[in-house]
Amino acid sequence: MPTPPRRRFTAPSAITSLAGITALAVVAFWSYPSHSGELDSERDEDVDLAFVGSARETGTLKPVPGVQVRAETGGRRILVRTNSEGVYRLIPNFGDGVTASQVTITCAKDGYETVDVSRRQLSDKKVKELVVAECLLAPKP
Repeated sequence: MPTPPRRRFTAPSAITSLAGITALAVVAFWSYPSHSGELDSERDEDVDLAFVGSARETGTLKPVPGVQVRAETGGRRILVRTNSEGVYRLIPNFGDGVTASQVTITCAKDGYETVDVSRRQLSDKKVKELVVAECLLAPKP
């Protein structure tokens, strides 16, 4: 009976070594915190003005995703959209001296009409003026 060929250990090829190093680099990169959904200003810097809030449907108070939230002062404006949970965060840079009372917040989405935009100011150590602006929308008949 013939004996099977003897297997010998061979050194890994350059391609195998490169693939292993690449896999380690990918794992190391993915394990680093991405801070997804965060802005640099939330971690490192103080900001002058920030608006946060949500958009909800009248009656059910169900979150409304995809609502366009607009901050406007003078001829300048910034637009953001609410996420899948109906929440938004807007940190405008309208320049020095612009206060929350000078900024108008509006909310709009096709198929809905804005019923109310309520505002309240909170205090925060990283934001000079933090405003919670809640949008209440009603489905159009």
